[in-house]
Amino acid sequence: MFPLRQILQEMAAEKLRLGLTILAIVWATVSIASMLAIGEGLRQGLIRTTSNGNGNLIMLTGGYATQDYGNFSKGKQLKLKSEDADVLRALPAVEQAEPSATWDASVRNEDNGTWQQPLAVYPQYKDLTGLAVAAGGRWFNPLDMKEQRKVIVIGHSAAVSLFNDSDDFDWDNMPELESSPIGKQVNVGDEKFTVIGVLNANTSNIEDGIPIDYALFVPFTTWQRFNVNASIGAIHIKPVDGLDRETIANTAEQVIARKYGGSMQDEQLLQMQDMLLRQKTMRQFLIGLQSFLGIIGFVTLAVAGIGIANVMYATVKRATRDIGVRMAVGAKPRDIKLHYLIQAFITVFIGGLIGLGLTYGLVQLLRHIPIQGSGFYDYLGKPTPELSLTIVSLVILALSIVGIAAAWFPVRRAASITPLEALQSE
Repeated sequence: MFPLRQILQEMAAEKLRLGLTILAIVWATVSIASMLAIGEGLRQGLIRTTSNGNGNLIMLTGGYATQDYGNFSKGKQLKLKSEDADVLRALPAVEQAEPSATWDASVRNEDNGTWQQPLAVYPQYKDLTGLAVAAGGRWFNPLDMKEQRKVIVIGHSAAVSLFNDSDDFDWDNMPELESSPIGKQVNVGDEKFTVIGVLNANTSNIEDGIPIDYALFVPFTTWQRFNVNASIGAIHIKPVDGLDRETIANTAEQVIARKYGGSMQDEQLLQMQDMLLRQKTMRQFLIGLQSFLGIIGFVTLAVAGIGIANVMYATVKRATRDIGVRMAVGAKPRDIKLHYLIQAFITVFIGGLIGLGLTYGLVQLLRHIPIQGSGFYDYLGKPTPELSLTIVSLVILALSIVGIAAAWFPVRRAASITPLEALQSE
């Protein structure tokens, strides 16, 4: 315990400088940890938003032939049918495939309307895209499909547009439904449809960029009843986890092209959009943003390292004669280096521990700020700062690097002093 007691005594002799250095480390630790936590929260929130809906699916749509081949002449359109989904479901690499179609009709409730047209889907579409129906309502059931019922499920914002008396819109304070629309009727074109469900607020997208909050859904069989022999809009494919998504997309495209007698080399005959791969650029940007925030925090920590170096230099200079005495009685240079490295690590440990504690308190405070209902906040996926184990580990690593770097030169100077030089110093 004697070496440790000696280290603590030396630190106590530099109370003011040591206190200011610890304060700088605390501030730097709070800076780097809070910036990384905020960046991680933003990244996770946007990933939640983009992964929900059709964010993890592959969307297949029909295109136009660009060459004469088989059943297709140049410019002829390939129109998908609902039974094409059955063909894709038979592929071992496809976990689920669901068709959807757009009903070319406007939806109105007296003088109120919404800009989005209804989507015709099967009941399985709900689980495929992660939709959630608010309490008091329901999704389509097998009887709705069998009897081709005229029922409709609407998004939260679409319900507000159709059933609220006020049409005021505030992005910072999203309006709520004034009354439940369950059981009420809306016009889909010239037909009366009964509202059976309202979706929970959701800022994710489906299809090719349709916001879930504004989406409207009707049973697929009901759409077929009023749109006999019409082509569907898209087939949504969920690949088996762990398999190569690009290979699955190419296989599905080739199977459908072969089914219709088209060229498998015609890249425009069918359109494949992998929604997950489309998110790569956004996710790389978020990682870059988080790295940038971390670099800013690390620079702040590096400035605190200068304070550690100054304190260490002052400590070494004050203890020069003591170092000489220790070396004269047998202390080796490595013993001197270890002595002052431990002192630097104790300083960094105290500041880092206090800084992480303050960051944890700051994160909890930010989590409890009442900002629910803000449109921009919801659009970002309701991000909250995430002080994860990975972030704590990165902060500890950064503190260790700065501590070693700041102490290294004073330590080398202390270890290079000869007993004679030390004993002759003032």
